[in-house]
Amino acid sequence: MSDDDTRHARAFRALAHPRRMTLFRMLAERPWTGDSVLGLYTAARIPEASFRHHLAEMEKAGLIRRQRRGREVGIRLSPLALRSAMGRADLLLLRARRPRETAA
Repeated sequence: MSDDDTRHARAFRALAHPRRMTLFRMLAERPWTGDSVLGLYTAARIPEASFRHHLAEMEKAGLIRRQRRGREVGIRLSPLALRSAMGRADLLLLRARRPRETAA
């Protein structure tokens, strides 16, 4: 398995959990500004330990990044990892649809 395969699998796996998908959707609604960690936690309405775990998984997969804004910590999407994984999956699907060339 290549490093790219591992990275792409990590991005897809990070969104495979319903709570992480919800957090991703909530952040996608504010793509340029993101949200504060506290604001996202309040809106998510899930236990704090679970919230922190899911953020850590998303951060490890490269889907989000944190940024200090004065006294707050902001969080926003970092979509490059997901775009890369989706692009690779799309390429594989396109190749799978092509008829195989037969050897002459």
